[in-house]
Amino acid sequence: MIERQRGNVSDNVANTRAQASRRAQGGRPHEGDGSTRGGGREPDDAAEIPPEGRPDEHGNRGSGAVAITGVGLICPAGIGLDVAVARLAAGPLKAELPDNDEALGLPDSPRLLVPRSFKPRSYLPKRRRKDLKLMARANRLAVAAACLAMDDAGLDLDADWSDCGLMLGVGIEPGNLKDGIPPLVHSLGPDGTIQLDRLIDEGLSWMNPLSSLKTLPNMSLAHVAIRLGAMGPSQTRCTGPTAGLDALAEAVRTLHEGRAPMMVAGASDTWVSFTDRLRALRLGVPLPPSEAAALFVLEPLPSARARGARIRAVLRLTSDRGSPPRLDLASPALAELGECGAATGAAALALAVGRGERAALGAVAVDPPGPDRAPAIRVASADDPVAITGVGLASPLGHDFETFSAALLRGDCGTGPIRAFDARRFPVRNACEVPDFDPDARLPATLLAATRGLDDRKTELALAAALDAVHDHGDLDPSAGVAYATGLSSVSFREFEEDYAPFLDAEANVDWTRFAREQARARDTQSPRRHIVDRPLTLLRTYLGLAGPTTCHFSACAAAAEAIGHAVDRIRRGEVPMMLAGGADSMVHPLGMAPFILLGATSPEVDPQKAGRPFDQARDGFVMGEGGAFFVLEPLSRARAAGRRIYGLVRGWGSSCDAHNVTAPHPEGLGAERAMRAALDDAGLPLSAVDYINAHGTGTALNDVTEAGAIRRLFGEKAPPVSSSKAQIGHTIAAAGAMELLACLAAFHGGRLPPNPHLETPDRAVDLDLVEPAGRAGTPRIILSNSFGFGGQNACLALGHPESRS
Repeated sequence: MIERQRGNVSDNVANTRAQASRRAQGGRPHEGDGSTRGGGREPDDAAEIPPEGRPDEHGNRGSGAVAITGVGLICPAGIGLDVAVARLAAGPLKAELPDNDEALGLPDSPRLLVPRSFKPRSYLPKRRRKDLKLMARANRLAVAAACLAMDDAGLDLDADWSDCGLMLGVGIEPGNLKDGIPPLVHSLGPDGTIQLDRLIDEGLSWMNPLSSLKTLPNMSLAHVAIRLGAMGPSQTRCTGPTAGLDALAEAVRTLHEGRAPMMVAGASDTWVSFTDRLRALRLGVPLPPSEAAALFVLEPLPSARARGARIRAVLRLTSDRGSPPRLDLASPALAELGECGAATGAAALALAVGRGERAALGAVAVDPPGPDRAPAIRVASADDPVAITGVGLASPLGHDFETFSAALLRGDCGTGPIRAFDARRFPVRNACEVPDFDPDARLPATLLAATRGLDDRKTELALAAALDAVHDHGDLDPSAGVAYATGLSSVSFREFEEDYAPFLDAEANVDWTRFAREQARARDTQSPRRHIVDRPLTLLRTYLGLAGPTTCHFSACAAAAEAIGHAVDRIRRGEVPMMLAGGADSMVHPLGMAPFILLGATSPEVDPQKAGRPFDQARDGFVMGEGGAFFVLEPLSRARAAGRRIYGLVRGWGSSCDAHNVTAPHPEGLGAERAMRAALDDAGLPLSAVDYINAHGTGTALNDVTEAGAIRRLFGEKAPPVSSSKAQIGHTIAAAGAMELLACLAAFHGGRLPPNPHLETPDRAVDLDLVEPAGRAGTPRIILSNSFGFGGQNACLALGHPESRS
């Protein structure tokens, strides 16, 4: 066992970061310092970059070595990497049916479970064990795997890991019949369908709002951040069995670019509940449903050696040329643990590390430890930022950029009585819906056929916005990639009525035998296609004929800003010439809104002209919104050479974790401050350059005060003007960062700062320069756009006017 190390890993990589900073002729920006640092094109002196840092024919870059110094694996083969490797050496695992009546429902779907000796309480300090009731199974596995990885790396969990970053692959939202059935069974009418009046009068009283937190896949990252105290760069990926591998690849790049001294990355997922196994059966998954978490501690090799760490393996980005033996998703190595969802690839890679094997999987490869090599450093180019050259949208304020911009700067409000359902007796009666949205008119026949009958409005919004952005751009490169942000599956009464209501008795017990006989193998129901949240990626890639990388970001209200920032990174690294990036969400549905209502997050105000009042003393929550927005991104030099319209520039971006609490932001806004600092650092901009902040500004009591405090701490007395667009377009949840980027672009082109239209009496605790309800004249050159997600994931975009190149 390695002796535990105290101290900050940052100290061990100070020299590496100093070298990177010198090459970039700058580093962390200070007042009056316009230096740049980040991931863009390489410096002219290519000799300073190891050959591995150059892109190959696939756009991948090799790397200076990144050390895997710790691995935490929890899977059906055992708790701990070495235990799992030893167990698998003794023979294959045997899948078994549940030992209760549920087995009768899916008699052909045995599962593989983590050993019963797994005790999640043992991985939490006593003061945090109350959090267990907020954790889904995948969350618990993730936290335990993170603790095992840190222990394996010889690192003390009680040391300061605030600079550590997190990249995690997650699955779709966990299914739990025990939480989901009671509210709905008490809402059923005599005909077996859900009656809205019964849902309002009785069903909602059976709903536990805290259990809804378990359905958010990004909660795995939130709980790991809290356990480690990690507040560095973060991303949550939801892209199937390669999600964990995608997270590992991004963690490697983050270390190369000096954005964090250490990363914890991997994946956690579970496919063993009844709803998960039903989904697997309908999808025709050949492997037994399983569960696993595989997390890795990653450090630059020089710093790992400097602290005397054991090097488990070397992790690097890979291409087909000169790579170790490549595994694929049909490899026997991936079948050993069954279908682990998002953790499938990461768990297979962990086993390769444990066996001392060379292997390549997805975008990463592992090798035995090699000689010391400095990480490849890539320097952002101050004179070639990323330009926004195509815009598409479906919003509460219009369906094209000009209409949206004019309405927003006028102070128009998209709030009105809910039209999606009869909300006259609902606790909340207003929402910001997309008016006059007709998918038949916006989508081509092939995409309409692919989405027909799924009640998945957010997918329709996403596809419409994305296609309009491509049309607006006019010449999307076929090698472009897509970065998409989304939220929970579109909620639906119909799915429950098809899958469960016919098989329930008066006490809400399921007749499992009848279920197996009549329904288990049905292929024409909404489930499971409507639960594949990254489906728009597949549809867009196929329809547009794109060959570039695709990623789905699932980090609650920070998701869209994260997707756009990640797309910018891919362009600056030279991986792709263009990216299509954005997000969409729609939760205007009784089951979508109910958890937010029960948590007290939504405004009960009846008057649409007063509902949603960010920063006001009388604020009482946000108005639920919906919408979709996509953008075509490309280097500014390329855009100007092609004579394209340039809406704005993405100069940089930053992300962070609160590492505080899954139900509340950090009281001092430390995570929010970190994200804003990181965005300015990435853009190489001083504080004085920022002319306006488009705040996250939800209108809830906690968010507005903590965000205001973060802005004041960062900018001091010279804080720029601030407003929140949620008073006009509502809170579009996962799409918020994309929808609010539209507001920032409107400010660049309209000569006015977006207003705070419902602001009557500013809260004295919000000590900021709040833009007046009518807006304010002025054309900002640099804007910060904040997006802070539920669970403490934060993202901030640093945006520039098309002519703000200095």
